[in-house]
Amino acid sequence: MMIERFISSYLPATPAPCKYDVYFDTASALRTAAASAEWTDEVHQAMQFLSKRVEISKHLYESYHENGTKASTTLLAGELQPLALTLLFKDFCRLADDGKTACAVKRLNAVLKLLDSLASGNIPVEPTLVNLIDVEAERFLTRLPHADTPPSKTLANTQAPVNAGTLPITVLFWEGPIARAYLATLKSMGLKPEKIIHLISKNDLVSRKPIGRFLPGSLKLAYAHSRQKNSIHYWSTTIRKTESSLYQSIRNTVSDKLGFADKDIDEALALCDLSDYSLDVETLMIENLADSALYERLLELAQTKLLFTGGGIVPKRLLEITTLKFIHLHPGHLPEVRGADCVLWSYLMKGRTSATCFYMAPGIDDGDVILASYLPSLTPNLEVASMDVRTLYRATYAFLDPWVRSYVLRQALIETAGFTQVVACPQTEDTSVTYHFMHDRIKRIALAQLFAEPLPH
Repeated sequence: MMIERFISSYLPATPAPCKYDVYFDTASALRTAAASAEWTDEVHQAMQFLSKRVEISKHLYESYHENGTKASTTLLAGELQPLALTLLFKDFCRLADDGKTACAVKRLNAVLKLLDSLASGNIPVEPTLVNLIDVEAERFLTRLPHADTPPSKTLANTQAPVNAGTLPITVLFWEGPIARAYLATLKSMGLKPEKIIHLISKNDLVSRKPIGRFLPGSLKLAYAHSRQKNSIHYWSTTIRKTESSLYQSIRNTVSDKLGFADKDIDEALALCDLSDYSLDVETLMIENLADSALYERLLELAQTKLLFTGGGIVPKRLLEITTLKFIHLHPGHLPEVRGADCVLWSYLMKGRTSATCFYMAPGIDDGDVILASYLPSLTPNLEVASMDVRTLYRATYAFLDPWVRSYVLRQALIETAGFTQVVACPQTEDTSVTYHFMHDRIKRIALAQLFAEPLPH
């Protein structure tokens, strides 16, 4: 078999000494897999472990801790990386042949990312192997079964079904299209959160350098807020100007299929002062969500629910504050669609976008589910053959993803009487699948399906 020939050619004649002081020795795991004619469960688990590492970091390191963090900052030796690529590709082929589609597409995601990493690192890979990966990837992606998950129930009245007035939650506001869509949704329902905590980054979001170090307090705060707002909304502003047909197509879809009025969408884009949405707004400058200033401030809050709007991974110690419950809107049906890029993974794997309102807990999209919903069909039906995948991706996350989340936020508010009558259910782990950021080649297929128009290679 051709794959076995590549494995033999990439297996070093002289193996490196085993590392006995680490949980996972990458070179040793690769040698074991390469030498095994029939893979044991242990080898399968090792391939799954390595695949996840590549999906997350795009690289492989010499060794890892049990929780998956790298135990060494040294990349896997260059001569072993093509072997890793070949073994992961072999595992992808096995999973695809066995009809384990979700596992196979995740393994392919790792293969394509590692192939890119080898190319950028000038590590040679036999052209015949590259061609084989290219052919099999195309065959698999073009033959992906198109699921047709039925939509969840829709609500007849979405305009003002909750008693208008103060909503007993605190919005942890991180500037961006998601946070703006949430506030516009609340306003459309006649609701005002009792408090907004506006988080402003002390550092530039691109350079990571401190902002306005020599400015006095009030000027520094205003300047940092302006920089953050301009940075986060850069692509949404640019795409509205340069790709008006794309923007308008998504906007019409949000209005027609998700039931958000034009004034709601305009409200989110207007970037109004936060005082328009709550009588109690305070600002807090932080390094990141792990900043002690944020922890100390949240400790002072009376018992409440916090609507999380973004800004990074919420540290465990924040989630463990007993007086608070963090509410998050995830753009995937939990637990079947966990992780990153889930507005696309949901469409690719389930044939429909979805979202879940849930209480956050430590872990990736863990926590009890308040409401999980598959949305109505959203295909914008726009001719996108000439459009760059990166532009389509940015537009999807600027103009569609926030309203997918807001659709379920609105549903959850209605069904729980403004989060005052919540019955949350634990997630069932046996159905969970965690996805990671998509490789561009898989994005192309997902976006083609989402926009119902083939994209170029």
